[in-house]
Amino acid sequence: MKIFVAESVSAEDFYNRHWEGHVVQEIVHLLGERASYRIVINESLLRKAIKFASEYKYDIFHLSCHGNEDGIQLSDKRNISWERLAGCFQNVAHLPTALVLSSCIGGDRGIAHAFAKHKKRPRVIFGAEASEEEHLLTFPGACISWPILYTALATDGMTVHVFKNALDKMNQITSHRFVYRRWFKGKYVRYPGPKSG
Repeated sequence: MKIFVAESVSAEDFYNRHWEGHVVQEIVHLLGERASYRIVINESLLRKAIKFASEYKYDIFHLSCHGNEDGIQLSDKRNISWERLAGCFQNVAHLPTALVLSSCIGGDRGIAHAFAKHKKRPRVIFGAEASEEEHLLTFPGACISWPILYTALATDGMTVHVFKNALDKMNQITSHRFVYRRWFKGKYVRYPGPKSG
């Protein structure tokens, strides 16, 4: 399993050393898997990271940044819509099997709808969905949660069952609400259950 970690930290996060992507990289290395880590402060560097991950056929693209129901925000304060983010993956030869969006509302249905309009899409989109303040993804919550996911994937493989079990455990130990979306029969299906999309 090869994981490419791209992180777009805010100035405050950088000052406070809230570099979640670096934590993820170290976890993956401890598990004996391969991980690359880059800080992407603008869209140009994000696209460069996506291209690199494609050229070297990474299995997972883990993007850590701030976000909301409309998309993500990069270090340079530029807002990238879900549609634009999905578009960043269209001009590469190899897409990751899974896109892990470590941002507030990174599991929003908007990213799934955006990828569904394109020919190229990851088979799995994994992220936190809740928009309520008390459930938004935090640095400590991410650092507690991602080891569960990556330990499960490194140990048992990237299967539907493994993703679901890891998600259930992650949702039990934090207030965050992680969701797993898998491309199936022409659309993304959501776990846990379909709620509003």
